Amino acid sequence: MTDSTEADAIAALQRLGLSKYEAQVFCALQPIDKATASEISETSDVPRSQVYGAADGLEELGLVDVQQSNPQQFRAVGLDEARAHLQAKIEREQDRAFEALDSLQQQPIDETETQEDIWTLKGQETINDRVTQLTSNANNRIIFGARDPIILDDNVVTALSKAQADGIDVFITSGNPEVCELFEERGLEACQFPMKPDDNDRSGRVLAIDSDVILMSVLVPTHDRTQNEVAFWSDGTGFASILIGLLETWFSKIIEP
Repeated sequence: MTDSTEADAIAALQRLGLSKYEAQVFCALQPIDKATASEISETSDVPRSQVYGAADGLEELGLVDVQQSNPQQFRAVGLDEARAHLQAKIEREQDRAFEALDSLQQQPIDETETQEDIWTLKGQETINDRVTQLTSNANNRIIFGARDPIILDDNVVTALSKAQADGIDVFITSGNPEVCELFEERGLEACQFPMKPDDNDRSGRVLAIDSDVILMSVLVPTHDRTQNEVAFWSDGTGFASILIGLLETWFSKIIEP
């Protein structure tokens, strides 16, 4: 084995759960029929005193056979057999892990204290993806507002257009005429409201789905004078219901004739 091939094999075996010494010993045994601890140490840089412990671990995994001679000799099992043993080990650990996780899910929750689920998102691409996904799950109504067309991608506009085509009531609003024009070009009516000079230029977007999903974002200046979008969203919580109620009140006022 070349140095790079051996290093790759050792690293891969460690990812499969072997210790570094176990991986080194197993690799050292590949090109030879059998070897003593001293011989393995000479070719693997594993201290002789550590070879025995590593070999014991490999024997427990079924990867090495030990000949009870004086001195002891070790040989690696065939690769197909080794693969089968490691696969079985991985499956056992996987079963153990998910059985434990299932048990955790079944544990009773202390209902004396509840917590509303509020999630955060960072980055325009991530937020656009979540807006698209939430929009596709709407049942009755969508309210959407954005300050700047630069934070919107085509997937968001397409998702809102599709929702309207599917019979969902879609209400678009913005204080920026460019945003309104962008949606109107796609057949979505947009309600423009007057901007005030002191309006917060860090506002990003708002999305309300039916009566239980809310997403709101702000634009945060970065060190290089660009702006990063940060959002929070909540689904099926009292927090979301209250914010949507406030949004509905505000929206009803700006669309009044």
